[in-house]
Amino acid sequence: MAQRTRRPLIGVTAGTRTMMSGAWEGHEAVVVNEHYVRALREAGARPVVLSPQDPWTEEELAELDGLVLTGGTDLDPSAWGEEARPTDMTPDPARDAFETALYRTARAVGVPVLGICRGLQIITLAEGGRLHRHLPEDVPAHPATGQRPTQVEAEIDADSDLALALGTAAQVTAFHHQGVREVRGDLRIVARHASGLPLAVEATSGAGVIAVQWHPEIDGSDGAAVFESLLTAIRHRDVAARTRALV
Repeated sequence: MAQRTRRPLIGVTAGTRTMMSGAWEGHEAVVVNEHYVRALREAGARPVVLSPQDPWTEEELAELDGLVLTGGTDLDPSAWGEEARPTDMTPDPARDAFETALYRTARAVGVPVLGICRGLQIITLAEGGRLHRHLPEDVPAHPATGQRPTQVEAEIDADSDLALALGTAAQVTAFHHQGVREVRGDLRIVARHASGLPLAVEATSGAGVIAVQWHPEIDGSDGAAVFESLLTAIRHRDVAARTRALV
């Protein structure tokens, strides 16, 4: 396998939104916060925006070097057998299904994944875990982080890839009212808030997966280190592939 010379191609998930004014009022637009795109470019990657569509095949997804599952609205509770609540944000079932399929395909073909906020929740449910539906009601000791971006402290396991990027404690910007309740499958919790709420998970095997319940795209140099962790996972995968090719 030849050594990489181009920038890594990173898929970045987007949602859709109805345009409210102008010549295209009433038409659907593909929308992703520009902070994600800028953070990846500054890390040295080439972002590729992915909007909800027919599923990507394993062959197609394998053309990407990494995948970022971005933030957004609440997940559709009917997808895991629960009823809607008055506190829920309006879900986007088509996006949920598209991103869940992307994640599972990425795991199948060995593409590293970074999940951000809602992306962490997609990963958790895809692996069979469960969510808290409304914070801080479900975890009274947790601060109210669903109204505006809020600084919280993450306590990070020393034995984690995330700790290599941020150390064992970091001030991070959270903006969510749901969160991880339980992880299953190929995941382990690697960071928590003092309230006990999980704030980050990683995969225990296969290509790298890091997912955080905060927004590193707006967290300056500490946030940049999280995106760099994704590129590090890509480099490790490439080195491992070259080593296998020599055997």
